[in-house]
Amino acid sequence: MATPDPAATRPGPRCSDAARERQDPMVGTAPWQARFLLVEQESGWAYDGFPSTPLPDDVKAEVLERAAALGARVMLIRRPGRQSSSVCYLRAWCVVDTLAPAGHRVTWGTYAYPAELLAGLDRLDQLARWQEEGTDVGATGVPGGDDEPIVLVCTHAKKDVCCAVRGRPVASALAASRPEQTWECSHTGGDRFAANMVLLPDGATYGGLDVAAAERVLEAHGHGTPDTAHLRGVVGRPRPVQAAVVAVHDQLGPLPWGSVVPTGTEPLEPADGEATATLVRLRVGDGREVEVEVREHDREPARLTCLAAGPKVSRVPVAGTVRTVVPG
Repeated sequence: MATPDPAATRPGPRCSDAARERQDPMVGTAPWQARFLLVEQESGWAYDGFPSTPLPDDVKAEVLERAAALGARVMLIRRPGRQSSSVCYLRAWCVVDTLAPAGHRVTWGTYAYPAELLAGLDRLDQLARWQEEGTDVGATGVPGGDDEPIVLVCTHAKKDVCCAVRGRPVASALAASRPEQTWECSHTGGDRFAANMVLLPDGATYGGLDVAAAERVLEAHGHGTPDTAHLRGVVGRPRPVQAAVVAVHDQLGPLPWGSVVPTGTEPLEPADGEATATLVRLRVGDGREVEVEVREHDREPARLTCLAAGPKVSRVPVAGTVRTVVPG
């Protein structure tokens, strides 16, 4: 597959500037994967990220095949300034399973040899198998991971120049106040919403950030008041469910992250001009059962990335009023 040349950015305004001018909605655009393999690579990243890293082809193929089978996203990470986090020839890897029980969602390791990356996939596979079997992870006797927060800021310049121009200042500023938590990362999706930030293992994804907004959003999130003005959604969920989660936080909040849990969906008949319609049911931390109708529509075609060859349609979920479900 040909690799786009970032120097050949299409004529016109940058995609993030145009998206702000159009006021493109961000809701429902968080990564669809609930599991992640993060691979430290401090050198420059090609357009496609991990597949172009200087690792043996057989290792990369196995990593990508196993990650896809687990529904995991493979991302490159590096410390802001491209400094290695490890000593000598060691680099870090990290697996995050946002679906795993608390205390087991994040596992860090290091690799000196490419094949050692496969240990991360072994861990993800183990966690996924336990979830399928309903195993009590705490009773397995296998050492757990942790839930230490990870702040990922997309700075993937060769994927989209906006990610570098807007993302790097944010990553640098956050690294000054949170050096152990903050990493630059490869493509998160939603280039036009740069700067983009994914908080793991919570899975909250924020966009449209500058330095001041990123600091404010991160502080608020940590204190249990997610900033819905910048909240793109939660990883691992379909667009309508993401939109419903954001709507509950917005209309019933402030609510701590993790206190709004989707419990089911039901398709509805879309009205004229709507692409889909979905009833999303959720449980709030105080025990309330609520529901939200989310209706998706297609927006006018627009250039969605700096390298886009032409306009493209984007589908946007719009959440209605959050209704409390009264037991019948």
